[in-house]
Amino acid sequence: MLLLAAGLLRLSPMWPGPSLPQGATPLALATEPGHLIPTMGCPTALLAPARVAVAGDALVLVPASGGEPIKVLWPTGWVAWRLAGRGELVSRDGTVIGREGDIVEGFGGGVGADDAFHVCVIGG
Repeated sequence: MLLLAAGLLRLSPMWPGPSLPQGATPLALATEPGHLIPTMGCPTALLAPARVAVAGDALVLVPASGGEPIKVLWPTGWVAWRLAGRGELVSRDGTVIGREGDIVEGFGGGVGADDAFHVCVIGG
């Protein structure tokens, strides 16, 4: 029973995200508020391909064709930092999703009442 509880806790989006690597500086990243229950379903919209960029002290996405930043809310626990002069978008498990200048695509989710695209990850 204790092992099951530990496993469920690990799936909870309240689990902390990755630590800042040595030599990195944090970048602001808009994320969903923390919640205890993992997501078990997502809206079916797809975010258009976009370029990872840094605007001031924040990591943003801009349309691949150029233009103003897209309003995006990332899952709880995702972080962004600048390492070796490039911004990085990092998932809760520490995987680098994209670096400044990269085109990222394939994110599911949907637009909320706040007009932001809410990226959804099952279990996140």
